[in-house]
Amino acid sequence: MTAPTPGVDPTRLDPYVVVALEKLAARESALIALDFDGCLAPLVDDPAEARPLPEAAAALEELSTAPDLDLALISGRPAADLIDLATPPANTWIIGSHGAEIGRVDGEGHFHQEDFALDPAEAELLEVVTAQLTEIARAHAHVWVEHKPAAAALHTRQAPPEIGAAARAAALAGPAALDGVHPIEGNEVVEIAVVAATKGKALTKLRADVEERRGGSVTVLYAGDDVTDETALATLKFSDVGIKVGHATTVARFWVTDPPAMAAALRVYVHQRRRRANRAETAPGDGAADR
Repeated sequence: MTAPTPGVDPTRLDPYVVVALEKLAARESALIALDFDGCLAPLVDDPAEARPLPEAAAALEELSTAPDLDLALISGRPAADLIDLATPPANTWIIGSHGAEIGRVDGEGHFHQEDFALDPAEAELLEVVTAQLTEIARAHAHVWVEHKPAAAALHTRQAPPEIGAAARAAALAGPAALDGVHPIEGNEVVEIAVVAATKGKALTKLRADVEERRGGSVTVLYAGDDVTDETALATLKFSDVGIKVGHATTVARFWVTDPPAMAAALRVYVHQRRRRANRAETAPGDGAADR
């Protein structure tokens, strides 16, 4: 029988999730990739106020120091905003703008991003998309536009349902129908990108890079709450662990109810890794007990 994780309500997590995390903790060379909003941080009306739950942040801090793990945050937010809000620990991969921005926080906390720039045609198209979304936002109360390096996003979470629905419909019928754009529908948001980037493509690339560096296969844990996370969850193998946060339709094999439950899941994983490490230290070998 598995020992309970201290401080975790055993009724909060589905037993199948617990078993999957226990099995994952027994493996080495893992990639832990997590969405931010609605997964590590509760959804809030003002995105600038989002912060990871303390329990989740503590788990990430511990996981970031493990030599057999790679830790990644994958978000639709611009990489700079994600870093400011999530304050990721050292050695964390940062994938922003649904994969258009990729980089890593080094051991001293400095962010190193791969080169990214729009070509002139993409930059011009982004200006058109941004202008049209801005006009839609002005015509609908409590709707606003977020500016990203390769996209613009129309947010409707603060608007009444009927106004939000009308604004999103206008965005899909207008700028989302332009040639060369890549619309992404999320929870109360329509994002229109001018480059083809998805969390699924980003996770696939990151996995390949990690496996090449480690010289072998890795097991992946991916968790997210949004429609955009489905592209990443769909890339997972049977040996991986995909977790949907919330109750929306998903391809994931496992689910938790909300960010506090996801924080509890991370604590289970951390606890099981500690137990594995303690067993390894006390196992018969070259210690005094064998002399």
